[in-house]
Amino acid sequence: MARFPEATIFHTRAWCRVLADSYGHRPVYLLLRNNEPTWDACLPVLEVRSPLTGRRGVSLPFTDFCPCLSRNPAHGPALLTALLRQARLRHWRHAELRQPGPVIPISRPSLQYLAHTVDLSGGPEAMRARMDSAARRNLRKAETSGLRVEIATTEAALADYYKLHCLTRRRHGLPPQPWRFFQNIARHLLQNDLGMVVLVRKDQTVVAGAVFLHFGRQAVYKFGASDLAAQQWRPNNLAMWTAMRYYALRDFSRLHLGRTSVANEGLRRFKTGLGGREEPLPVLCLESATGSTIPKSDRTEGFHTMIFRRLPLPCLRWAGQLLYPHMD
Repeated sequence: MARFPEATIFHTRAWCRVLADSYGHRPVYLLLRNNEPTWDACLPVLEVRSPLTGRRGVSLPFTDFCPCLSRNPAHGPALLTALLRQARLRHWRHAELRQPGPVIPISRPSLQYLAHTVDLSGGPEAMRARMDSAARRNLRKAETSGLRVEIATTEAALADYYKLHCLTRRRHGLPPQPWRFFQNIARHLLQNDLGMVVLVRKDQTVVAGAVFLHFGRQAVYKFGASDLAAQQWRPNNLAMWTAMRYYALRDFSRLHLGRTSVANEGLRRFKTGLGGREEPLPVLCLESATGSTIPKSDRTEGFHTMIFRRLPLPCLRWAGQLLYPHMD
């Protein structure tokens, strides 16, 4: 893995273990070898088996992006052929790739998201200068509002974050991921120096938090949550800036801000305001028998969100425990 500077936390065995231990998905990683002990190309895939949503291969479930690792564009057709062969052998309904990268070009994506990446070069002052004026103003407000920031890698800190995460998910009309998923993040990632939690407090109350994962010289903003009643102090801006500064001072090259729905103008403004470079993040879903592209829709919003917003928190957490093993 160290031979590929483009590798992220999502390519690691540790992330695979988080998903497998949390939801029972089976790894079906595709490797190309050239009569050598090491592999030349890798396409990470997990098999999702569900009596409700069917059997399929996904690269990777609950993962914003997972480009194929390869130095040779000629590897793309061989990997796709191998993927579809596995899809038929394993009776998958389809195979899904999330931003497979230049090795597997996409002429017609099944679904399009947006990605934002912050350049961490030049140090904190250079990064601050690359932020837009509104983001710098909000950061100054946060820095003078008596907020306290904590960086931690413990399960206890993750539990403090998770309380706010559940409230934020309900506000968005979505069930929270099961607590066991976050426990596995703590066990496989945080405790192995592959991630951290940033908590922002006003007095003793956690008013914002974020979970970051990292590998090599690349970091990923994976989850964020906040208390709406505290937005006047701009704690989200302080949480993001704390992580950006932390990674820049440790010679990381970039911070990925996760995927964003094209229609979510507010989130796009927030991420570009931080200096995030916006680019397409395509999803490719292939029918197993023919290899033809299957169109998909963004289900972030819909009738289900109205229902979830009205559920008591214990019921919403229970719904997450039931539903997430069938989702990807």
